[in-house]
Amino acid sequence: MAATTENHDTSVPNDEVMNDAYGRGNIGESGELEDQPKTEEEYAQAILTLRAIVSSKEAGVIIGKAGKNVADLRDETGVKAGVSKVVQGVHDRVLTVTGGLQGCARAYSIVAKGLLEGAPQVGMGGVVQNNGTH
Repeated sequence: MAATTENHDTSVPNDEVMNDAYGRGNIGESGELEDQPKTEEEYAQAILTLRAIVSSKEAGVIIGKAGKNVADLRDETGVKAGVSKVVQGVHDRVLTVTGGLQGCARAYSIVAKGLLEGAPQVGMGGVVQNNGTH
């Protein structure tokens, strides 16, 4: 009985390796496998862009009078933040926040707090009391 050996090309990752790498985010921009997983420090320094769909009314609260709220948000968190322009026939807008992990997290926290505490909610019968629970 003859022994058989299989030659595997170790330079080509198999499906299991690729799935694991994708799951950990170890695929570089060029599609190549990165040798090491990113560290917490690397994630903290990475720039990311987050987008959220907001109603036109919420966009107004986020932007504030003469853009004051969004300008304060940028100054306080160091992120780039903005809301898409009004498109005729579309009732929603896109909030875009770009920056470091901590800045984006802080910006979203400020926006959420402002939306919950800022403008009163309007229901079908008029203004609805907002006690912070939805």
